[in-house]
Amino acid sequence: MERRNVLRAGGFTLLSALAGCTGLFETRPAGREPPLVENRPDAVYVPTHFEEMQMAGMGHGGSRMVGLTYSYPHRFWTVTGRETKRVDVEGDDAVHMMLSVWDTETNEVLPIESGLQIEIEKDGETVTRLSPWPMLSQRMGFHYGDNVSLDGDGTYAVSVDLGSMGLRRMGSFADRFEGRTTVRVEFDYSESERNDLGYTMLDERKGQKGAVDPMMMEDVPLSFAPKKGDLPGESVGEGTSGDAVFVATAVERDGGPYLAVSPRTPHNRYVLPMMSLSATVARGNETAFDGALTEAIDPELGYHYGAAVDGLRPDDDVTITVDAPPQVSRHEGYETAFLDMPEVTL
Repeated sequence: MERRNVLRAGGFTLLSALAGCTGLFETRPAGREPPLVENRPDAVYVPTHFEEMQMAGMGHGGSRMVGLTYSYPHRFWTVTGRETKRVDVEGDDAVHMMLSVWDTETNEVLPIESGLQIEIEKDGETVTRLSPWPMLSQRMGFHYGDNVSLDGDGTYAVSVDLGSMGLRRMGSFADRFEGRTTVRVEFDYSESERNDLGYTMLDERKGQKGAVDPMMMEDVPLSFAPKKGDLPGESVGEGTSGDAVFVATAVERDGGPYLAVSPRTPHNRYVLPMMSLSATVARGNETAFDGALTEAIDPELGYHYGAAVDGLRPDDDVTITVDAPPQVSRHEGYETAFLDMPEVTL
């Protein structure tokens, strides 16, 4: 099966979160999206529109919760290195399906699942098997998703095979999220209900630097990075690169000093996963550290990149080099940002 037909499921926004706001929405012309804005900035920008979403269901496997939603199929961009490739809606695409995974105890969104697989069944027959694209959306933050075809109206069962965490786990996460588990979610689908989902046109704002607000949901967390003031330890500094915001802190971890770097989107403060970062710590004419920063997740630091660094000093210069930008697919509004990312000194 082609990668194109594999679910890259993802994070989530609820129809019910928009109750009372239906007057904001229009009926979407079937199968059509507004044209892209010309001369889009090399930064986060306001997209042409955003769509209402339908909650399909939730389920849990061990200490991990899974949430499933869908909306209209729509365009997105995959990323390889620093290049993007646009994926357009195909004729048999029925929905854009999205999946989010989070910790049941802390509500921390778990950005990297190694070996995430999805199988969709109807009446006991497999409709499709999917492998998720990690994605970034202004309404949902980090999630997994793809446009998928379905076999008409009916009841569908979605089996989500969660692999082990593919990044370093720290603090109370150190011994958790191990092994594989399968979560099953059933939902009823009809094309007419999908066609009743609204969407909001952003004609007066589209193409401007900025972002639409996150869709806040009761019970479904989004992938927010910790606020700068909420990070533990001593602040190292803040800087920007490629329209991403980098916040760094020095903390004690695993019995020693630790440099943690937390890149996040501007405007909505979503984590930026799947980057390759390195750091250099200059102390006068000497180099106190020069090496890679490892992807990690920590209950207090959230998803971040870090390394053990002997006692940082107030007069140290910490330079972050982006060896590879976030290798996540992008919804409209993010596809031109976080690609050309020069080094940043804190």
